[in-house]
Amino acid sequence: MVESNTEVENSGKCQICDKAAKSRCSGCVQAFYCSVEHQREDWKNHKPRCVPMRMCHDDKIGRHFIATRNIKPGEIVLKEAPLIIGPSQVTPPVCVGCLKEVREKNHGACEKCGWPVCSRACQESPTHANFECKLTVERGNKIVIKNFASPHPSYSCLLPLRCLLLKENDTERWKKVLELQSHDYDADDLQFKSDMERVVEFIPRFFKCNKWTREEIIKINGISRINGHELPLTNPSCVAIYHRASFFEHSCRPNLSKSFSENNEIIFWAPNGIKAKEHLTISYTDVLWETSNRRHHLQQTKHFECECERCTDVTEYGTYFSSLKCQKCNVGMLVPNSLKEWSQDWRCTDANCNNIVTYEKVNKFIEHVGKDLAAMEKENEGNCIKFIEHYSKWLSPNHFYITDVKVALSQIIGAGINGIQKISDERLKLKCKICKELIDLIEKIVPNEARVIGLIKFEFHSSLAEAGRRAMQVKDPNCKAMLEDSLRYCYDSIRLLGNEAKCLPEGNICRQARINASSLETLIGGILG
Repeated sequence: MVESNTEVENSGKCQICDKAAKSRCSGCVQAFYCSVEHQREDWKNHKPRCVPMRMCHDDKIGRHFIATRNIKPGEIVLKEAPLIIGPSQVTPPVCVGCLKEVREKNHGACEKCGWPVCSRACQESPTHANFECKLTVERGNKIVIKNFASPHPSYSCLLPLRCLLLKENDTERWKKVLELQSHDYDADDLQFKSDMERVVEFIPRFFKCNKWTREEIIKINGISRINGHELPLTNPSCVAIYHRASFFEHSCRPNLSKSFSENNEIIFWAPNGIKAKEHLTISYTDVLWETSNRRHHLQQTKHFECECERCTDVTEYGTYFSSLKCQKCNVGMLVPNSLKEWSQDWRCTDANCNNIVTYEKVNKFIEHVGKDLAAMEKENEGNCIKFIEHYSKWLSPNHFYITDVKVALSQIIGAGINGIQKISDERLKLKCKICKELIDLIEKIVPNEARVIGLIKFEFHSSLAEAGRRAMQVKDPNCKAMLEDSLRYCYDSIRLLGNEAKCLPEGNICRQARINASSLETLIGGILG
């Protein structure tokens, strides 16, 4: 989406002396300077705010960012540290310092408050010591946690509690938290009401304090639910709240990709570049879910009805990602008439077919397939192949359930003890075919889903490298082309996974891809020599 009413100012006031100035910072295209000297003088102050975007407001979508200039492919748009970090609302007990899993036999307890910790460093961590620890000590009794096998209700309050304590611990961060959107308290939303009441009642009762009004707790709990980003750096995942990152607009086909650093920083970058004045978008849901699942998830967790470009196209860019095959003509696909008619009758896309199927029948079948998939062991290659062969009679070739199983297959073929070098030529060709189909499909639906595309391109690279190795053994003249293709996909994988934290599987794969690229460069160079 492009912001049509955005004018780029040609002049402004110097950030240092307030004199009229026409020279702008090339990084953000927003700050003006009368001289190079004044730009250098202001750099330390300007650097944290120097991003190629600016906030705008729209009556329908609210606050959002637009690009202030053309953003280059691969460019980082925003890198931001969290305002606050805490455990997920539903989580088994974790260390309140590092937020990693603790077990009944190997955990310790904070000497002051009793909350589980895994080390003295975690006990003394400011994130714990200055927050729930201090408040628990003030209540006069330590917390005692005995059940480590299932989600513990006491943890559901910790993230909103840490946000609330910013009011007295860090007023600057507190002000930034208050700027974020909160979920309106809707009495008809029974699940939200239940979760809200649990937190609203638990905090003052358990901690024996009346530091905050009921309205404050409701507001902050809503903010933490709406704006929390799941951090995959711990097991189980924790949640972080960021300031500027919370103002990005949602799209089921976003133009930004999201990564995290080892320091819990959130990173938004543009895999394919973005034009000036375009809205900057991220996804609040899983982009590899089908339309009704994505929209339901957004309604339940973010409390809005998505009407993005992808959701309003019932064919999802001609991929039929959510469609069934028409069993009457065996030519067309079954789709709803429009997004607003998703829960009504579905029709065949073939002009010569008049087949209409009720939504109830469509939904019942999709639920049946979903249950079969959930019950299936996806780590088993044979199960995956049988699933695809069986359900391809009814599901579109690109259906999200077929795609889900293909993603699993792309990773497990050749992943056994003997590795890819020992699989048959037939299975190697199958792996190559699946990887290529997935890349073509996902790049069409969500071209900026860097993590998934990067992982699949790594699998394709390894498959092509093995095919090239086998071709070399039989002196096939196509071996060099295979290896060059493999190297190209390896480079792509490095580019797409380069912002992933080294402690994550994606970061490890990126490291391996760099090693593989070096080996391939040497091998190809030897062939040319």
